[in-house]
Amino acid sequence: MQFPEPMTEGPLSVETALANRRSVREYAEEPLTPDSLGQLLWAVYGVSEEGPWNRRTVPSHAAIYPMEIYVVAGDVEGLEPGVYHYQPLSHSLEEVQEGDARAEVAEICLEQDWMESAPAMLVITASFERIQQKFGDRGVAYAFFEAGHMSQNCYLQCEALGLGTTCVGGFKEEELMDMLDLPPDHHPMMVMPVGWKA
Repeated sequence: MQFPEPMTEGPLSVETALANRRSVREYAEEPLTPDSLGQLLWAVYGVSEEGPWNRRTVPSHAAIYPMEIYVVAGDVEGLEPGVYHYQPLSHSLEEVQEGDARAEVAEICLEQDWMESAPAMLVITASFERIQQKFGDRGVAYAFFEAGHMSQNCYLQCEALGLGTTCVGGFKEEELMDMLDLPPDHHPMMVMPVGWKA
């Protein structure tokens, strides 16, 4: 799926989004639109300045950008249920596997069944190897910093769009990697269910 160009001006100020941001675990039975999903993915890890560095919407040590986003889609207009890999440079999705995997992800996330009602889930992963090549063991900490920036961007953009999300960090890592068919060096950091507020 190719997304439309992201917005750089929205209906809420940063201050209002910060004041209103809450963790949301109940979602309306309404599909996400391509515009809303694309805007959210751009906010979390999209390209904000094209050029030699292809700077993103979050800071990254030495602009290495060791993070990846996978979308577990179940109810998104124009998108077949499946697992997709976000491509920031082209602002598009690449299919990884077919089929609605939301129930399996919820089970792997310590049987948090409420997650299944979200039309999509973002799985933020890190390639520790990619950043350790420059920073050694300290690079692992830098990846955790970056994941935090990404999750905050997700919360704030959701608030601006009328969406809800929460950060889920409890899951069986190896099972999640296997189920989503992640590359061996892509370690899941968090899962963020996303949907319209109920």
